[in-house]
Amino acid sequence: MDGEKKEIVFHGVAASPGIAIGPALLIGGHCTSYKEPEIKTITPDKVESEIARFKKAIDKTRYEIEELQKRVQSKLDGREASIFDAHLLIVDDKMLTDEIEELVVKKLQPADYAFYTVIKRYVSALSAMEDHYIRERAADIEDVASRIISNLQGTKKPVLDHLPGQRIVLARDLTPSDTALLDRENVLGFAIESGSHTSHTAILARSMQIPAIASVRNLFDRMSNGDLLIIDGFIGTVIINPTEATQNLYALKETRKQKYYADLLKESRLRPETIDGYCIQLAGNIEHLNDISQVQLYGAAGVGLFRTEYLYMSGDKSPSEEEQYKIYRDATERMKDFPVVIRTIDLGGDKLANQITTHFEQNPFLGLRAVRLCLKEQTELFRTQLRAILRASAHGKICIMFPMITSVDEVDQVNELVQRIKDELRSEKRPFNDKIETGIMIETPAAAIIADKLAPKVDFFSIGTNDLVQYTLAVDRNNESVSYLYQPSHPAILTLIDMVVKAARKNQIWVSVCGEMASDLRYTPLLAGLGVHELSMSPVSLGTIRRIIRRMHMHEAEEVAEKAMKCSTAEEALALSEALLLKIAPDIVSLAVKGL
Repeated sequence: MDGEKKEIVFHGVAASPGIAIGPALLIGGHCTSYKEPEIKTITPDKVESEIARFKKAIDKTRYEIEELQKRVQSKLDGREASIFDAHLLIVDDKMLTDEIEELVVKKLQPADYAFYTVIKRYVSALSAMEDHYIRERAADIEDVASRIISNLQGTKKPVLDHLPGQRIVLARDLTPSDTALLDRENVLGFAIESGSHTSHTAILARSMQIPAIASVRNLFDRMSNGDLLIIDGFIGTVIINPTEATQNLYALKETRKQKYYADLLKESRLRPETIDGYCIQLAGNIEHLNDISQVQLYGAAGVGLFRTEYLYMSGDKSPSEEEQYKIYRDATERMKDFPVVIRTIDLGGDKLANQITTHFEQNPFLGLRAVRLCLKEQTELFRTQLRAILRASAHGKICIMFPMITSVDEVDQVNELVQRIKDELRSEKRPFNDKIETGIMIETPAAAIIADKLAPKVDFFSIGTNDLVQYTLAVDRNNESVSYLYQPSHPAILTLIDMVVKAARKNQIWVSVCGEMASDLRYTPLLAGLGVHELSMSPVSLGTIRRIIRRMHMHEAEEVAEKAMKCSTAEEALALSEALLLKIAPDIVSLAVKGL
């Protein structure tokens, strides 16, 4: 750039929280080093050696992924390492390797060209799918393909694990492998033009505590290597050539942020109680046993949502009854006297498992998912899970929660199935908690509207606001084109939550909120004022929400919620909640909302 460099701000998706200030390191294109194979043929006498070359590349790729998995396991935990299970499944996909070998034998294509053309077809097909989760899995295939082709050609990928000093990495894309290998000492953060908050790259970045931003458009057009920049992973901004004033502001933000989180940890054993004595229980959402350490560290009073579908998504076969029993037993024993709410498998929609959800659906979010799938096509798998949960209930306070309930009939069916399994276990003389609590997720308008009919049949409700907002407002929460319409403070959403709470209160059962709305402090006064008993969230969010609750008066929150339901727009309702937050905790708002 000629002349004075001006400060420019780009906006993307906040993929991993944190702030980074430093010089840019640009990596053009994807982090691959192979050349696109040439279109040519081989002579018949080369077929055998070409297939041997392909098998050698496959073996080398498998070894590299296994080594990478071990490295991630040693630095992070099993959840992040399990991401690479899917990569190993691709390497060992016999249908894929057979197709490549057939092209080499029958079409006399070199192995690298045969592999490139086949994998390109697979990636194109997946990338064109409407399902957000499937589209993102195309990145995993590209990651593995890059390794295999590089090994076939004898080339090497750019070295990202040893950088020449501290840098902020900018790339068109970073694969999960690239991210896992990042030089943690010298990579201050990264920004990429692709990806989303839910991609495997974003998941790894959050676990590695690397500030990251995804889906930043046209970033490369205005950047040069060495340019100073700031990335704010809290709000998803990239600032190129920041002024001295901007640099000083962000340096102050980083210092304050570190002190803020240290102070929150000191408060982790304080009771989440309003000034006027109302306790709103705080629980943690988990996906794996390893997450329990975070739940305990941040002072949660139990696990409000154990997402068990991830047990089915990380391997090529469903976990057995015994395997599940041990996992659920370990979870409740680790939590000791605190409850563990286990959600039965919620597969379908954006969560797929190859061995279970193999059928194609035009609109999977409105299709055969969760309880619908379990009651119609996967009854044995469902029975296996329920047996494991009930057996584990003999070891601690476990609750069962059923997702995607839309009718009284579905509740009757699952309750009858639970009763039959209890009878089985009695006859087998296997211990279980006969008084185990069962509950349902309220995540559709139908369930919220008939909450008064559902409440007498269960022990608790858990409101899944992610889907409730999506289904009520007809907005795909993963679609960038309509993301501005995804509004948890919409008066329709608040009215539905109010209906659910009132039905629960009338029937003397408790209500939790386990969607992302629970972890966003902007909605804490609204949820508290509506009378929700528990908020369950990612463990790292517990400290901020606890502090907000401890600064509130319940009567103020109730006034805000009542006024918000009468508002005409989501913006008006949210403004009321934010006004109360600014009144009771201006310091927290500046820290958590604005990224300080």
